[in-house]
Amino acid sequence: MNAKMELFERIKYLDFATNLPSLIDIGIVPNEQNGAANLLRKGLGIVAFNILEDFIKMRTEEALDYISNSGIVFENLPDKLQDASILEALQSLFFRAKIERKEGKNWKKLIQDESLKIHSTQNLPYTLSRFSLISSASNVTEEDIPKLLNAFSISGGWSTLESISNSIYGGVPDIRQSYINASSRRHNAAHAVSFSYEYLWLTQMKNEIISIAVSIDIALTAMCRKFYKNLDKKICQKNLENELNYRFLEDGSKGYKEFKSMNGRTKKIWPNLNSAIASIKPKLVHNSEFLIILNSSKRIIDWHS
Repeated sequence: MNAKMELFERIKYLDFATNLPSLIDIGIVPNEQNGAANLLRKGLGIVAFNILEDFIKMRTEEALDYISNSGIVFENLPDKLQDASILEALQSLFFRAKIERKEGKNWKKLIQDESLKIHSTQNLPYTLSRFSLISSASNVTEEDIPKLLNAFSISGGWSTLESISNSIYGGVPDIRQSYINASSRRHNAAHAVSFSYEYLWLTQMKNEIISIAVSIDIALTAMCRKFYKNLDKKICQKNLENELNYRFLEDGSKGYKEFKSMNGRTKKIWPNLNSAIASIKPKLVHNSEFLIILNSSKRIIDWHS
């Protein structure tokens, strides 16, 4: 199961759980029902943020695998990605090995396997270690995201992700602040006994997760495409504007409306979603496009690259 499939599988259960009556307070006076509801909301809030963190980690591993299999020589990778695949991989490996040793797992094999990957970067073919990025701590912080993008030579950090989100009906006013808020709530839910986790935060979380996840996925995919087009060149800092083109399918009363820009003219109406995706998806890479699937409320329900 790839990162996106796992994300949607887990969001499906998150969405269902969020609508359970047991999560909703009864009245405003403190009582056992409301105390239990808050306890459940706190637990779900922790899980919800973990879903997003896990997606970021898994999608990063997929991008590292893509580069490893692309044929680009190691010296042509961005300098920060080269450094991360050796130095940060070693630091992260030490951190992970200590955890596995404490849990009684085979930490020696972990070090041996990943050390071979680090050593492989001397030649072609090589395999970048999955610990090269965002693996040196248990959590993915707000500061980790720009570092991740920068390692792939994607400029702009959160501003680039914000621009992507705004271009595809992300529906989140400030995704960086949303990430900070969700992370802070997760921490407080886990460690502050008196912390009250608002039900509204849970109802907003699904859309925030999707908006942040799709923006990161598009940024990494666009840069990986750029790598593949320039296998014989040194990869330097890039502005991704030319690589970020979108095509939309919106669920409507007569079928799925296809259009190329926000509020743009409908190019075609497809009778069903599967036939539309089957026709459009094979052309996406050649056209440097991403296909965004919207429901009737213009909320993102899927995407393709």
